[in-house]
Amino acid sequence: MAWTRARLATALTAAALLLASILLSIPLWSDLRTLQRTQIDLAELQDVRYGLLNAERWVEEIATVIAHRIDTFEITDANRPLVKRNIELVLDRLLVEIERYTRRRNAAGDNWLERAQGALRQGVQDYLLDFTELRARVPVYADAVIDELNEPVTRDELKRQLLGALERAAEATFSSTDTSAFEAVLARHACGAAAVCVERLRGERDALTKQTLGSGLWVLLLVTALFGVSMLRRDTLPPEIMAMLTAGTLVLLAAGVWTPMIEVEARIAELRFELLGEPISFSDQVLYFQSKSILDVVAILLDTREADMILVAVLITLFSLVFPTAKVLAGFLYYFDLRGLRENPLVYFFALRSGKWSMADVLVVAMLMAYLGFSGLVANQLSTIARAGRGVDVITTNGTSLQLGFYMFLAFVLASLVLSSMLERRIGRRTS
Repeated sequence: MAWTRARLATALTAAALLLASILLSIPLWSDLRTLQRTQIDLAELQDVRYGLLNAERWVEEIATVIAHRIDTFEITDANRPLVKRNIELVLDRLLVEIERYTRRRNAAGDNWLERAQGALRQGVQDYLLDFTELRARVPVYADAVIDELNEPVTRDELKRQLLGALERAAEATFSSTDTSAFEAVLARHACGAAAVCVERLRGERDALTKQTLGSGLWVLLLVTALFGVSMLRRDTLPPEIMAMLTAGTLVLLAAGVWTPMIEVEARIAELRFELLGEPISFSDQVLYFQSKSILDVVAILLDTREADMILVAVLITLFSLVFPTAKVLAGFLYYFDLRGLRENPLVYFFALRSGKWSMADVLVVAMLMAYLGFSGLVANQLSTIARAGRGVDVITTNGTSLQLGFYMFLAFVLASLVLSSMLERRIGRRTS
């Protein structure tokens, strides 16, 4: 086939498109993996076990409420009678119990000597202490207690005792939360506080998302343009064009299997309620988060070391990586007929007859159905949580979404089908 000016122009245009797509794809893959790690770290910092399900966090919230209530509590003319009445009831009951206890103790004894000593103690006690008179002075004691409660030193001591009792109760009741993963994220990003780290990671995530979407769109447009240029010569498929189409298709496959395809997230955006008249709120509580590529899923399945999971991992690898790659490479070998491989039944099958056996398109549909299923399930469960709270305002969000890797894999499926069709039609014409 002679090199005409039109063929040369087509080859140079296709080469430029392929080179540009490869140069964009390499940093795109790296950015998408960085974005995945950033989102995983962000979800770890906002995990519900460090907030809503963390006993230490509840102690802090309740302690803040108690401290605020003590600091803002004032004895006024309006509430003084009620406070005084309650204190009087407590003091009166206390005096009654003391008198009852001492009489019971003094009356006890195993022999006449102990009983005589008890009667003597009771007589001295009755002479020195008149419980009837003491109970009559309860209102005076109540006023003294109220005056003492208004002292700043007393309030500070009361606050210290209550908060100490709350902390001891929490330590005795709840187990401590393992924060090793949380601390590792802070150390990895050199953050001193979680709030600072969350803001930083959000900024990085937003910037990377915008950057990867732009780069991914350009890669798809460049590979699409590459196929468009190849179709300008409808009757022929030059070798250089075939080689570049094969490379462009493999670029899409690599992006599809290496980068995340689906992201599943369920979070409580905000939970609000009142405790002792004080508002308590928890925000951005991540209930579940996963962002996985095909290779990530395979690695997780292999790590289980269970036979059924390993079988699933092998099948996923076979139909999402090995089979599609073999199909594209077989088309390349069939076209160039290297060492007479065009007559090889296996090469012929993968190049021209494997379309109906390929599971690549089935995998794409399965991913789409998984997305729809996860999205519906998460939305249903979150709505149940929101309806279940009475007196509690719950705002939930469903972050389940298809990622760029899914669209790259979908583009690969379409590109491989187009390439197979072009190969069959144009090589068939040439051989006939």
